[in-house]
Amino acid sequence: MSATRTPAPDRVVLAKEPETAGTAIDASTAVRAFRAVGRWRWRNRRHLTPLYGSVALAAYGEALTSAPHGTAGAVATDAVAAAAFYAWTKWRAKQGWENRTAQFLARHRALPSPPGKPLRRDELLRSAGAVGSAAVLTTLMPALDTGPFEPGMAGVWWLGWLPSVAIPWWYRRRIRPTEEEIPAGLEARVERWLATVGSAKGALPGAELLDVADMDVDGAWQATIALDAVRHTTDHAIAATKLIAGGFGVAVTSISVEGDISGNAALARLQVYQRNPLKTVPVFPGPQVLDKKTGIATIGWYIDGTPAMYQMWRPGWGAVHSHISGSTGAGKSAIFRSLFAIEKQSGLVVSWGGDPQYGKSFGFWQDYLDYFACGPDECMGMLIAANTELDRRSKNSAVSTWVDADGDTMYGETDWEPGEDPLLAVTIDEWQDVWGAYGDEAIDLAVRIAILGRKCGIKLRLGTHLPTLESLGSSKLRQPLTAGNSIALRTTERSAGYVINLPADPTDIPAVWPDEIGVPTSGLGYMKGVQERAAVFRGWAPEAKEVATRWAKKADTIAELTPGAGENIGPLYTQWRERLAARRAGQEPPVPGVNDDGEEVTSTATVPPAVKQRQTPVGELTAMIQAEAKPASGTKKKQIIAFVANQRITTTGLIADRLGIPLSTVSSTLTRAAKKGEVQALAHGTWAIQAAA
Repeated sequence: MSATRTPAPDRVVLAKEPETAGTAIDASTAVRAFRAVGRWRWRNRRHLTPLYGSVALAAYGEALTSAPHGTAGAVATDAVAAAAFYAWTKWRAKQGWENRTAQFLARHRALPSPPGKPLRRDELLRSAGAVGSAAVLTTLMPALDTGPFEPGMAGVWWLGWLPSVAIPWWYRRRIRPTEEEIPAGLEARVERWLATVGSAKGALPGAELLDVADMDVDGAWQATIALDAVRHTTDHAIAATKLIAGGFGVAVTSISVEGDISGNAALARLQVYQRNPLKTVPVFPGPQVLDKKTGIATIGWYIDGTPAMYQMWRPGWGAVHSHISGSTGAGKSAIFRSLFAIEKQSGLVVSWGGDPQYGKSFGFWQDYLDYFACGPDECMGMLIAANTELDRRSKNSAVSTWVDADGDTMYGETDWEPGEDPLLAVTIDEWQDVWGAYGDEAIDLAVRIAILGRKCGIKLRLGTHLPTLESLGSSKLRQPLTAGNSIALRTTERSAGYVINLPADPTDIPAVWPDEIGVPTSGLGYMKGVQERAAVFRGWAPEAKEVATRWAKKADTIAELTPGAGENIGPLYTQWRERLAARRAGQEPPVPGVNDDGEEVTSTATVPPAVKQRQTPVGELTAMIQAEAKPASGTKKKQIIAFVANQRITTTGLIADRLGIPLSTVSSTLTRAAKKGEVQALAHGTWAIQAAA
């Protein structure tokens, strides 16, 4: 029996016909191309943002043009866009959430964290211009019934607005060249320099580190910075001290950047310390640190172990002024006390000290200075006294004689050197309190001393909390002070307008050493003076007060003012100890020429015997001054009354200075005139002519 066979079909159907296969290949290629375009769009999404935005806004404009009330909708949308733009600028500037609930949600990523990056001026202008111009054009489209794809508006939109927005956007987000690869095999510190400070994004792009060598101190090393002379100089390197310290991971106080010894402006010296050697400095060794020939004293040490030099006077030039700044606990008072000890034991310097804090800054030195001003009123009196001494010295120098190389006698000295007149060092701490109380009157007196005192051997030394012009009270004090010694210790307030160019901000100096809890950094700061260095220095460690008093009490080489100088100054100088004793007894004696009304200093308090022995016989000087303090009569009285009438309002000190009459005489004369109704007594030794009834 034969099996039944199924007849073969007339046509055999193939699994894939050529046409179907070709269609499938084309579809897969299109899918791959679409995916590639998508990936390209994602990678370049930031660069394509202007195109996306222009297309979206064009569609929005076309919709407004077709809508029946498109203009009204556009205006409403413009108002919303302006509010959104304002909110966006505020969001960019927001530093963080203040509400506790918002802070909790932000920590758990339920709320976005504020960026804390406020818009710069150029960013704000570009963003506002792009948003504002887009709003204007999209509002004009329905108003003019012209869409973004119609003639006229199409050119403005696609050829005007889009390039003006896209080109700045693309330029700021252009692909920048990658940094050069750091060559292999370099010394580790050089490699780190090239990766941080010397990189394209570093503080000193293109700068190289040369001659790297270890120092004698453990972990310390030094090198030469070779700057890109086209872009940077030594000043730029010094200004980048803080950034260099960050690049090497050390504190700003553990690094020193200074000019090269050769003076080449394209080089700088770098020293880096892992442990700051200034943590331990010697205790004040004594007044022998002063070189009497040059007038230079050592008041501490720089970070590299060299002495920090402070100049009292310059031979053949005159007195050198000073400005010392620092916050509470920075070590300013310790430097003052060291300078007092050096000056007193030199036998060439007479020290005056003024303290608006009534002696808090100077401690036991208030009894051992040649003149101590206790409080703002006394400090004002000290300025008047210093100006009186300045006038006396100026007059004497004009008639002084000397012999030239030919043996001829010449008149007039132009510069001061230690001799018959000792150096008079006038120190006023917390200077801002003095000029804050007396304003321009105190500033004018200080400026006069700073400008004219150099040639007469009168040194002005001011102490403030900040090394700024604002703390000095006048820009006129800047030049004479910065020409001398400028010391900037740690401060607690960041400020602009420093008196001197500092390598770093004094606020960056820590109050305590980071690796030694509770150990203060008192005396640490920056100093510019004799050496013009920008390195960190630290003053002498202060002695215990029980021991330090020996420098104040030692009296075998004390300098004094020229005989007759005290009498010329008057009771401001000759009676200051009596006034101080009265204050210690709880009284408030007036300061002659400042806030007196012609009263004499009467006090039941007594000056300590040890103090009396160290001064010119106070009893004799007081009697002389009291004899001079009788009210003037005749021509002198008429001069005084006429001066008050011409000035309308004036002070005792100004009258005495202009007319050349002793302060006490002017004060007693005006006091008697006030009782007779000829003048009117105002506050703080101020006088005015009696108003007509």
